Amino acid sequence: MEIIIASDKDQWNKFVIENSSPSSFLQSWQWGEFQAALGNKIHRVVVMGDDGKWLAAAQIVVRSLYLGKTYLEVAKGPVGNFDKAVWETLVAELKTIAAVENAVLVRISPPYQNKFQISNFKFQKPEILQKQMEPEDTVLVDLTKPEDQLMSKMHEKSRYNIRLAMKKGVRVEDKTGDSAGFEKFLELIAETSKRDGITVWPRKRFEKFREHFMYAELPPTPSLIKGGETPSLLQREGKGEFSPRAILLTGEYEGKTLAATIIMLFGDSGTYLYAASSAEMRNANVPSLVLWEAIRAAKAAGKKYYDMWGIAPPDASESHSWSGITRFKSRYVTVGLPASATPQALRAGETGLEKHYTGTWDLILDKNYYKLFKLGKKLINFVR
Repeated sequence: MEIIIASDKDQWNKFVIENSSPSSFLQSWQWGEFQAALGNKIHRVVVMGDDGKWLAAAQIVVRSLYLGKTYLEVAKGPVGNFDKAVWETLVAELKTIAAVENAVLVRISPPYQNKFQISNFKFQKPEILQKQMEPEDTVLVDLTKPEDQLMSKMHEKSRYNIRLAMKKGVRVEDKTGDSAGFEKFLELIAETSKRDGITVWPRKRFEKFREHFMYAELPPTPSLIKGGETPSLLQREGKGEFSPRAILLTGEYEGKTLAATIIMLFGDSGTYLYAASSAEMRNANVPSLVLWEAIRAAKAAGKKYYDMWGIAPPDASESHSWSGITRFKSRYVTVGLPASATPQALRAGETGLEKHYTGTWDLILDKNYYKLFKLGKKLINFVR
């Protein structure tokens, strides 16, 4: 067993796809290139067995901290088939890289549920940088089900909103390669951020994202709902069989773009990455139809799941900041009994799954800095 440095992007993406479901696009090769374009250093390491087979892989982003320190982030990773020896080999390599990069901690968030007991390897739940964590809970739409079943089994309110939007003449279009459509998305996401009090990427990061994942040389698809059939995106997914690709859908009503969403297509999944909407003409239900068409687009692309990308934890109260969006997302699937009745990590239903990952974990390498950072944040919050 040894550590190698990955150099083949297709081999890398294939391994990630085969060892994560929903497929972990944050571990895709192209996501690393996107992070590098933002100024972050990237490491890609593989644990290889004596027979030459890959056993585990980790794409590591080096994030900057104060006083010349950094931390290592393995978002929705590492991935692989872990046993004690594989895990120990990988953690030893992460520590080696951390020493070179002057890292305070190593942060991981494996895309699994209860695959192994991470705390046995001196990892602990984060006490700092808690806003820089990936969602631990999500709802998946089962795209292997027929469209009519997906529609009939969703919440009646969502079904009503979708049909009303169609009746009103709302149009949903693919604007992936359209500069004006992208500009409109940026306007809507800024409005949504201000209205709902959420943090979104700055403009330059969205522009870099578009360069890496939204291929402008591909022409926009005609209206997704005209004629009742979503055009296939299989041949439009990306530059290479295993490459991730993002598409931008917009919803228009009475000549105005009122909602937009970006979804990521990678491996077996489409992921609901960003959604934005206007406060105008809410009774047209444009966001509901845009989400439904995004689900249909992922299904047409041959995906197994549509990942809603983040819901409130199963034990969260109604006061949780994600309670509203959780209700909205959950109305598009039928899952099992309430989490209180079925506390296992996966709740399956007729058209969806509720999934609860093992979460985010920190391996603290500089305890004094970690404590100082934690204390500093408390003092800042106290002063505010």
